[in-house]
Amino acid sequence: MPRPNRPQRCFLCVLAALLVTLSVFTLFGERGGLHLWRLWQENKRLEEKNFRLQMENEILRERVYRLRHDDRTLERIVREELNLVRPGEIIYRFASSESKRRRSQPVIDPVSDSPPSSAQKPRR
Repeated sequence: MPRPNRPQRCFLCVLAALLVTLSVFTLFGERGGLHLWRLWQENKRLEEKNFRLQMENEILRERVYRLRHDDRTLERIVREELNLVRPGEIIYRFASSESKRRRSQPVIDPVSDSPPSSAQKPRR
């Protein structure tokens, strides 16, 4: 089998080195395949965020519409958030279950040197 002469061999080596270099730059370069993959991932993440924000905007638009056009909704929100009542109404407040648990546990009061308050002083 005849051996390729030296100029052809050098040409093949340079061509192979050039192909390897181009492949490396194509994959890892500034605008290479890896960069495009990262951009694709970021685009996907931003599209998902955009979708969530659009859904949130739709919910807020619906709430604004109900506040402007539905008196019952407006009254409910005013009562809940501002604690407003109609004249003559009586509001009953119940303790939460957490505060009930705290009240059922014995209170251990460390001995203190401070004088007793007016609520703690014995009545005559």
